Amino acid sequence: MIDEEAKEEASEVSPKKRSHRTSLYRKTPATNPYIFTKKSVWMQRVADGVRAGASLYLTGETKVEKAAFLAGKFAARYKMNLSPQTDLSWRKKGKTVTRWIACCDEKSGLVKWVLLCWPGEDLDKSEKWQRVHDTRITHTGYELVRLTKTGAKAPVLTWRYTKKRFEELHDQIVKVIRLRQDALLDQIIHSLHRSPGFSGVWVQVKKLWDIVRAEWKRTRPRTEAVPEIPKNIGYVRRLPDVGIVWSELMKAEKPKPEGGEVSLIIKNCFGLRKVRYRGLAKIRLISITLKNAACLDWRICSSAKNGWMRSTESLRPENENFRKN
Repeated sequence: MIDEEAKEEASEVSPKKRSHRTSLYRKTPATNPYIFTKKSVWMQRVADGVRAGASLYLTGETKVEKAAFLAGKFAARYKMNLSPQTDLSWRKKGKTVTRWIACCDEKSGLVKWVLLCWPGEDLDKSEKWQRVHDTRITHTGYELVRLTKTGAKAPVLTWRYTKKRFEELHDQIVKVIRLRQDALLDQIIHSLHRSPGFSGVWVQVKKLWDIVRAEWKRTRPRTEAVPEIPKNIGYVRRLPDVGIVWSELMKAEKPKPEGGEVSLIIKNCFGLRKVRYRGLAKIRLISITLKNAACLDWRICSSAKNGWMRSTESLRPENENFRKN
C-alpha cells in the first residue's frame, strides 16, 4: 500500500514566519554529518539546492555506520556544505562547490544521500555525474521535477509520484473496489490524505480520488455510497530541520546481541523448520532469550493436526541444532 512513512509528513508544523537560517546540515563537520530523519524535510532541502542552481548530482545509499566515512571522502575531494557566504565566494571564483544531504530510512536502516554540485573549472569529470534535469532525483516512489503551474511565470520545482508508483496506486484502487475490499480502500484513501503535500503530489492525489469516485460509480450499485474522501491534503510549508548528527544516530541504533544473529533448526511435526532470531518465519515464537553468546533459550508454538504443540529447550554450540550465521 502507500508508503507508511509518508503518513505523517503532510502534518508537519511549520513556523509562522519563514526561517532564513542556514540548515543544520551545512553547520556540521563532514566527520560527523547531520542526517535528516524526516523524509519530507530532506526532500525540501534537496529541492532548495536544485532551485539554488545545482546542475549535477550523485546519489546512493549506504549503511548508517559508513555514512560519516562517505561524507568525509567527498569532503576531502570537494568543497562541501560550506556556509552561504563561503559557498558564494568560491562559486564567484569559478570553483566547484557541493552539498551532501542525507536522510535515514528507518525501515531499511540505510542512509539515502544526494551530493548536489555547482560545477566549476576544477570539476572532477571522472565521477559519474548526472544532470538534474536529464535524470530526475528520486526517493521512495517520488521524483523531483519542474512543472508548469497556473499563474506562475515559469515552471516550478516540486516533488511528485513517479510514473511507476502512480500507476501502482491506480491499479490498487481499481482492484480493491472491484474485489469489494472496502477496508483496504479506506486505508488507501487515508494514506493518500497523509501524503507529503508538495504541489506535484497534491495534483496526483486529486486525480487518484477522481479515479476512486469514477470506478466506484462504474462497478457498484447506486445504493452503495462512495467512501468519504477528504477535500484536500494541504500544502507543505517551510519545514524546520528534523534530524540528528551521525554520532548521536549511532548511539540511538539498537545494539545487536552478543554472538551475532542466530539461526535455529528446529524439528516439529512437519519436519525441519528454520527460525531466524529477530526475524521470525513460519513458526510462531512465544519467547526467546539470549543468555549469552553460547546459549539461547527458546520456546515455540508450532501448528499440528491435533492442536498447538509447545517445546522449550536450551541450545549450546555442541548441540547439532545450534549454529551462528
